[in-house]
Amino acid sequence: MLLLPWRRAHRAVAINRFSVSPSVNPPSPAAPVHPSPPSFESCLMSLVGSGMIDGAVALLIESVSAPCSNPPPTRSFNLVLCALNKSRRFDLAIPLFRSMCQSGVPPDVLTLTLLMNCHCESGRLDLVCQVFDQFEFWKCSPNVISCNTLIKAYCKKGRIFDALRFLNAMWETGPRPNDRTYSILIDSACGSSNSSLGLRLIGEMLGIGLVPSAAAYNCALSGLCKEGRMKGSRILYARMTKLGIKGNVVSFTGFISGLCREGEIEEAKIVFIEMSEMGIRPNVMTYTALIHGLCSHGQIDDAKKTMRYMVHLGVAPNVVTYTAVLGELCKKGRVEEASRLLDEMGQQGIDPNEFTYCTLLDGLCKSGKLEEAMQFFRRFQRQGFGDNIVAYNTLISGFCKKGFVDEASRLLEEIMQKGSKPDVIMYNTLIDGFCKVGKTDTAYNLLSDMERQGLRANVVTYNTLMAGLVKVGDLVRVLHLVEEMAGKQIEPDVISYSILLNGMCRAGRFQDAENILHHVEDNETEPDAIMYLCMLHSYSKGMQLQRAKSIILRMRKRGFQANFIVYSIILQGFCIRGEIEEAIMLLHGIVLSGTAPSTVIVSLFLEYVCRFGQLDKFLDLLPVTADKDGFNFMV
Repeated sequence: MLLLPWRRAHRAVAINRFSVSPSVNPPSPAAPVHPSPPSFESCLMSLVGSGMIDGAVALLIESVSAPCSNPPPTRSFNLVLCALNKSRRFDLAIPLFRSMCQSGVPPDVLTLTLLMNCHCESGRLDLVCQVFDQFEFWKCSPNVISCNTLIKAYCKKGRIFDALRFLNAMWETGPRPNDRTYSILIDSACGSSNSSLGLRLIGEMLGIGLVPSAAAYNCALSGLCKEGRMKGSRILYARMTKLGIKGNVVSFTGFISGLCREGEIEEAKIVFIEMSEMGIRPNVMTYTALIHGLCSHGQIDDAKKTMRYMVHLGVAPNVVTYTAVLGELCKKGRVEEASRLLDEMGQQGIDPNEFTYCTLLDGLCKSGKLEEAMQFFRRFQRQGFGDNIVAYNTLISGFCKKGFVDEASRLLEEIMQKGSKPDVIMYNTLIDGFCKVGKTDTAYNLLSDMERQGLRANVVTYNTLMAGLVKVGDLVRVLHLVEEMAGKQIEPDVISYSILLNGMCRAGRFQDAENILHHVEDNETEPDAIMYLCMLHSYSKGMQLQRAKSIILRMRKRGFQANFIVYSIILQGFCIRGEIEEAIMLLHGIVLSGTAPSTVIVSLFLEYVCRFGQLDKFLDLLPVTADKDGFNFMV
């Protein structure tokens, strides 16, 4: 008799409205059971066979309710309970089981297992456990199917480790787990992004002499692909091929999709061909995965051919398939072709979704076809997608990039008049647009408008506005925005510091710029090359050459390199001042850093060293510079 100790500790109350424990004692195995007339069982089987499940349930309940009649045997109840499971009429299983127990008909292993499955499919793990606990009461032992049902119930609730503990208990006390037991666990493990556990369970099966099913292998393959573990997927796929185990359409689709995500398009094509050669017909999701991969890697013509091929074979593309091809056509600037493809979707009876429309709208805007974009947008609105924030953002961005900020502002007003709420992205785009055309006052006022709309500006908002203000030399308002960010606890990023540092340099406040750079270097924010180059340009133009040289050294320490223009300015500055030693040291440092000085720099430098009689020191550098790629100078 199996009633595991760990289950006893969590045993639920057996008597409630869902699970009936009769007031009478269960009959002993020797207790007589009066059979029903053959005509009753024939009638019951006829009702079940013709799909009249309600009639079969009603007949059973009526038979146990009738006075002075023998109750139907257990097998009659099992017949109907089995039919209820197959037709997923789980709501009738509980009252039928209650009637069975109240009439004194003892359930057997099959009855309890069928009831467990009803509760399992209804997502009621608590009731599955209660029924499982009744095996002891009814003096029967659960079989492997009963135990598998409990394991499945645990897995459906995501409690796979409880299911594994129960698996261990099965090995200790019986019944012995079978391949179905493991398949349920493998499916659950791989479906919950734990393909390592799934593979371990397959290994355990092989170790105990159980043969994993093709479904188990396919679950593991799909799980590995879903987790992006393509190395493991390749190994498992090779093993399956060697063992002659066919993948199914789901696992092949996942494998092809995973290969495409990794950029292994050619390998994905090979797997696709192998799939067809195995007699497994790709479905629309398989084709879409391959087409999406082709589009993502710029192979738009191959993607179009694949889509035509799938249509030829009778597999209809869906909206996702069309949108993938349409999006890549737009990226390639082939918007007229994308428009024709949209029309084709309509002819095929496939309704574009918002993403499809926004993709084409974005393509039109990026191609500079704003008038066509507006016409398409109005058509877009007539088809019921008029309040789409993404579409408005796309149009506003298109207008702002062309400098048509007034048209962009009118779109903002339009969306608010409709009662829709703009988002932060929309305001950031408009602020950037106004800053680029020099209308920083309007951009500054938009920040206040955001707050009135209940939107919280982010670091991108402030960076955009500060960059615009720095461009027009309004450092006062830039510093005010910095204080405002601190007050709102918006952490500046490296771009914020670069903009502020640039503003300080433009205003000639070099010490403040140095302080900003030191602050960034000393804190968690990693300075970027722009910050150093900004200071280099400023110091070089101001002939503060020693400071410029120190910036170069700090850049090198961080792994950054100055460009030739900056080097030329600094070298020229040292030479004009007659500081030839400093210039030679700087040129030597340039060469040792792996950068080949241009012919212009060397020619300019040669002119000065000859003037100051330092030619011999320059000649010492020639053997070093001659080894550098791109350097070819004849003295």
